[in-house]
Amino acid sequence: MRTQQPTRRTESRPESEAGFTLTEVLVTIVIMGIIGALLPQAIILGLRFMTGTEKRVASTSAVGTLNRYFYGDVRSADSVTTAPACGVAEVIVHLVRPGTDIVYAYDEPTGSLTRVKCSAGGVVTTVLGRFDTTTSPSPVTLTCGAETSCTSPMEVTLTVQSAPAAPPTALTAVRRSSAS
Repeated sequence: MRTQQPTRRTESRPESEAGFTLTEVLVTIVIMGIIGALLPQAIILGLRFMTGTEKRVASTSAVGTLNRYFYGDVRSADSVTTAPACGVAEVIVHLVRPGTDIVYAYDEPTGSLTRVKCSAGGVVTTVLGRFDTTTSPSPVTLTCGAETSCTSPMEVTLTVQSAPAAPPTALTAVRRSSAS
């Protein structure tokens, strides 16, 4: 005789009852709340850092570009003044050589440092860079060379304050000894 073994019924949830448990839903809500509270703060902090970095890079780039032009311009200059020229009134330094005037100027409202070259061929304006206008009212100043005294009468020095916390950078170039 055969004995029948009882059949075991395994219960499974019907498909209509499948889903998350209350614990899973609560844990998900708590995690999403934490992420939702911290993410905007992290984004704001990142944007502030990026803005500060962009300003520092821009002013450092302006100093590098100024450096490339400045030494050659001073070496070829016969005289140095701060007199207006090339239609520019706010002159930092005015370098004069036969047939050509070169003016470095800073526009405070825009923070632009420009180099203006005037010759018989026309006027060429080059924007050397932009400085953070909150750095100082005049981040580029002539500290030696025109009406100011210098260690050597042939030296011309521009001092650049690229950031409030950074030490100023002095660019010193020596003019040629006689007009050629």
